[in-house]
Amino acid sequence: MLDLTRLAQQMQGISQHLAQEAVAAQKRILTTQQLMQEAIQHQAALVALQQNYGDRLAFTAAQPIEPLSTRITLAPAPPAHTVIATDGSQISPSHHEIAYCYLINVGRVVLHYGQSRFPLLDSLPEVVYRPEDLYASRPWGISTEEWMGYRRTVAEAVGLAELAAEVAAETNQPAAGDSPAVPGLALVDGSLIYWFLETLPEAAQQLILPPILDSWQQLRRLGIPLVGYLSASRSSEALNFLRLAACPFAQPHCQQHCGGQSEAAPCSRFMPCAMPYFGQRP
Repeated sequence: MLDLTRLAQQMQGISQHLAQEAVAAQKRILTTQQLMQEAIQHQAALVALQQNYGDRLAFTAAQPIEPLSTRITLAPAPPAHTVIATDGSQISPSHHEIAYCYLINVGRVVLHYGQSRFPLLDSLPEVVYRPEDLYASRPWGISTEEWMGYRRTVAEAVGLAELAAEVAAETNQPAAGDSPAVPGLALVDGSLIYWFLETLPEAAQQLILPPILDSWQQLRRLGIPLVGYLSASRSSEALNFLRLAACPFAQPHCQQHCGGQSEAAPCSRFMPCAMPYFGQRP
């Protein structure tokens, strides 16, 4: 039974916390904007610091390949175009259920802009229940729940390529290599850089990466660009470059100056995950 009176008291605390966090977030934004201006002015020096001391940093930072002040004006989308997307979800296995299995569900969306055509909104569910599928990752020390997430990533990519081929056939797209009659765009949820692969054994990688790359190649042959959509990503790798500008030490050395505590270092004061710094400031 849910005690609504006690719950209401806790909701008041959440409201106060959100108000305080809004003020703190605004301060972080102002700090980040100041650091961005410093990074624009001293970009070459910061890149040199990253190259010379990258192995001594406790965080991974993206290296800009063009001036940070670069601004690109995007042309408006053509009046008629098609957007396709997939996004997956899963239900984890449970020993308390009748059958030990898990579910991967890939949602599919096709939106035809400026074409007077009905959209497609459906999903493709898959139940995994055979032991050889449930426990395929055990030899590599990967749990069933973790492997389920990797399989969902593959299913999203494969489903997107198959959906793009269906849409291309319906709209009478020209032969491979030519520009599509109606421009299309493919969207996936999340980054297109799969960092998780770095920690997996090569045999496991070979079951995940090839079907994804094949799907991307199919989209390329169809002339449909692929975009990864990141919502509220905070772009940690990009923000981490600004930590070089925020570092109070002449030579960044996270282990020596901050004990390797990346989130508690003074250079993280503008990060959402920043923690109080207890070290010695110069």
